[in-house]
Amino acid sequence: MTDTLSDSPGSGSGAGAGSGSGSGAPEVPDRHRPGTTERLRRALPALGSLQSYIGLVLVIAAGVITKGAVFWNQTNLTNAITAFASRGILAVGVTLVILTAGIDLSVGSILGIGSMTAAMLLVHHGLSPLLIVPACAAVGALFGFLNGVGTTWLKIQSFVMTLAMLSVVRGIDRQVSNNVAVGVQLIGPNGQPTRKADAFAKLGTPGHQLVSGSWLPLFGRAGVGYPLIAFFAVCVVFQLILSRTRFGRHIYAVGGNPVAARLSGVNVALVVIAVFTLSGMLAGFAGPIDAAYSASADPLAGTGYELDAIAAAVIGGTSLAGGKGSVTGTAVGALILTLLDNVLGLNAVSDNLQLIIKGLIVVVAVVLQRPGFLRGAVDPLTRRIRYRRG
Repeated sequence: MTDTLSDSPGSGSGAGAGSGSGSGAPEVPDRHRPGTTERLRRALPALGSLQSYIGLVLVIAAGVITKGAVFWNQTNLTNAITAFASRGILAVGVTLVILTAGIDLSVGSILGIGSMTAAMLLVHHGLSPLLIVPACAAVGALFGFLNGVGTTWLKIQSFVMTLAMLSVVRGIDRQVSNNVAVGVQLIGPNGQPTRKADAFAKLGTPGHQLVSGSWLPLFGRAGVGYPLIAFFAVCVVFQLILSRTRFGRHIYAVGGNPVAARLSGVNVALVVIAVFTLSGMLAGFAGPIDAAYSASADPLAGTGYELDAIAAAVIGGTSLAGGKGSVTGTAVGALILTLLDNVLGLNAVSDNLQLIIKGLIVVVAVVLQRPGFLRGAVDPLTRRIRYRRG
């Protein structure tokens, strides 16, 4: 035993003799101390969780570098975010569905029929926006409920069910409108917009601010439009639902492991139906905003919006496998997309190239979400550096 101890690296001969210390305690070799590469490797999980925030900083930096004050000014930023607000609201609903490991491709069409419903209730029935908005949300919730029922009771995969609903809802929208857009700028006998038309315009028409005159942080005295307020309110409410309520915990549980959730007493089918209903409700809620912003309800309104909504959720860190994500991250993802559109537009990048860039960003976001991807990419480099040092 004594011979074994005397031959160890900590003995008086070898490494211990060269320590230059009288304490007899062995000094840790440099190659055993965490270097820069090792520290980076340990920090990679944190960097992965911050990918959306890093992306937002990069997009803002690109805008400031390329266009300066043209990009970084109150009017431009407010207009850009307002234009994307309706799709941001869709993204919140889609996030709820994706957290349960599902997908909702029908939100764009549901927004479209919500937009048409709003226009018809205003033009043909003269309803107030206070009644129009909840009515459109109810219409959206109905279609969302049908998505949930088809997914749970009929055992149809959410991709197929919502793809079918996308077609059904779009067909209903075109049928009730006779493929004709319905304008919402109603003019009274005096040549001015009617009182209800003017109130409806405040739901999203550019230049109609809901809160103005008083100085507000970030917005100054220019005021804040209803789309921004609605988007912010939806994000806050549903983030609180996910993080502070039992229903929110059940959503994560169903997405993480539905079998374990069921064994724990969670009504999986009810949770799935609920998230699809909420997704449809938010899509219908966003319909009047889109109609007011466009000053009309088009039978094709919302076409392709589901892709932007899903992209915002994925870029914001929501895993398509379910069980991971947040509304806060989705809001950041929505900001990335809208500011990216703005930066590319200001730099006169063609629409075709913009689609390519956004598609590549979604691919990168999904790859970075892969468990252990960043660490697996760095490990070979770490081993090579250790080998050379050794």
